[in-house]
Amino acid sequence: MKKIILTASAALALLATPPAQAWTYNNNDVLLIFREHNFNDVEFDLGNVSQFTNLASGTSITVPNWTPSLVTSTFGANLTGVSVILAGTTSQYDANRAAWLSSISNGVAYNLTASDWQGSLWSTINSIGTRPVIYLVPAGVTNSVAVANAYSIAPGGTYQIASYDYIVSPNGNSIPQLGGNAGFTVEQTVPGTLGFWQIQPGSTAAPAVYLGTFAINASGVLTYTAGPPPPIVTGLARSGSLNTVSFATIPGVSYSLVYTNKLGGSAAWPAVSGPIIGDGSVDSLTHNTTTNGGFYRISTP
Repeated sequence: MKKIILTASAALALLATPPAQAWTYNNNDVLLIFREHNFNDVEFDLGNVSQFTNLASGTSITVPNWTPSLVTSTFGANLTGVSVILAGTTSQYDANRAAWLSSISNGVAYNLTASDWQGSLWSTINSIGTRPVIYLVPAGVTNSVAVANAYSIAPGGTYQIASYDYIVSPNGNSIPQLGGNAGFTVEQTVPGTLGFWQIQPGSTAAPAVYLGTFAINASGVLTYTAGPPPPIVTGLARSGSLNTVSFATIPGVSYSLVYTNKLGGSAAWPAVSGPIIGDGSVDSLTHNTTTNGGFYRISTP
């Protein structure tokens, strides 16, 4: 009889327990975090990074797998001034180790030494993904409904050790630079755009790979466009028969100068100069021609 009573009590306890959390952070997942001083950090697991890396250049999507209502219920309907960050990493044992980080629109990322990659990026990003489960943080809640793949964590509350702010910088310093673990600002205030970089262990002189651009508006609509943004032409000059086109570059992106002497659907745009690899500064490409008219554009892969 005693055994039956214990079993019934256990059943009642299970009925009273909130549904199990579905936060299933895995290596290669991308984390989306919203933060603002004196508010909870709101964190989402968007799933595998392949949803962003397997897109053809120029493809745009609305980012899935997150719940904007949890963000607006935390910060208000207008998200202006709230910071947004994206981050992810492979396993530390992966044969092709990489970390993925957002940046402000003019941020520049470079690869890291193997020790810095593991000690700075992997350890930090992995902790953001795993600590909420380790420390049994309650699932994110919006209008009393649990959000399965999200957490809302107070950086100064009971579960602060699992919050983005605390993990990135326990002393509250350099949070926009991932606590000093990134050589650039990883968060952008809403509304705005963020570059998305793939950073690998290797030569620190080698630029990271620019994967695409996230954009978010004040209402929380988040989109992603694969590939580098269209280059901004800053100047066009002619000296004799040499035309020089100057343009802003992103480190690691390949640029070519293409030309046509007519516009329209059948116009051919052959490359007349390049390719060159961008270094983050204003670069230029030239075309030697005696033709007086024509059209140029800068082409990226």
